[in-house]
Amino acid sequence: METNLPTELLEALRRDAGGSALILTGGGNLTAAAQAAAAAMECENHAQAPCGHCGHCRKVLAGIHPDVVTAADSEHKMISVEVLRTLRADAYILPNEGRRKIFIFPDCALLDQGAQNVLLKVVEEGPEHAAFLFCAKSAGVLLPTLRSRCAQWRVGGDAEAVAAEDPRTGELCRLLAGRDHLGLAAFFTALETARCSREDLQTILEQTWQRVAQALLLASGCAAEPAGEEVQALSQGLSRPALSAAADLLREQARQLRFNLNVGHTAGAMRWTRSSPPASS
Repeated sequence: METNLPTELLEALRRDAGGSALILTGGGNLTAAAQAAAAAMECENHAQAPCGHCGHCRKVLAGIHPDVVTAADSEHKMISVEVLRTLRADAYILPNEGRRKIFIFPDCALLDQGAQNVLLKVVEEGPEHAAFLFCAKSAGVLLPTLRSRCAQWRVGGDAEAVAAEDPRTGELCRLLAGRDHLGLAAFFTALETARCSREDLQTILEQTWQRVAQALLLASGCAAEPAGEEVQALSQGLSRPALSAAADLLREQARQLRFNLNVGHTAGAMRWTRSSPPASS
């Protein structure tokens, strides 16, 4: 069976060495990639997984396998904490038919910070039979603490382009760290004047959110990886309350852009820095 999964990931899954928590990013069909990965985990023909022909593969690909659960919340725009608590409890129940109990999150932009925090412990310390597949156009929508517990793979031919750093991200980080209110206003005005696309602005905000979240961890003494210059500057230039407020706003504005919020509205919302508390001494 042909899939859009990276060859290295397929080989690891066939050896049962793919890990129990994966982040699939990029410009390919991430939901299809997650289904293929789930089928490989459940496939009866390990050497050719996913074969696409065995009973487990057919059920996974048809969306009817009892041990493969797709996270969804029909009552809310975002996936609620209550739904995730139910999924978390389900992870500890043994599989019905397959070798694994697999949970697919087809759009991680629908997981807010509280929702992701619900998943942290089960992703890190859950039962061996549980597996979690997170789909995200950009890994920046996921908390650094959650990303650190997962193996990240890029899917699709244009994944490298999607994951590429936008140079405007660095500029925005520098303006935030320097508390340059006029510069921030000019930055977003320039984006609007240049008719920046919603997709590009979403990427900028997500990448900046990722750095602000890392800076907050650094400022709190909880950094799990070496910090780059931009992260260090943010942690030194803004207080922890200001970093927290910035992270919340950046992530919310990036999420709102998925629902057709325009660039002009986002530019106005980003004037939050005018009333931010001063950096801690």
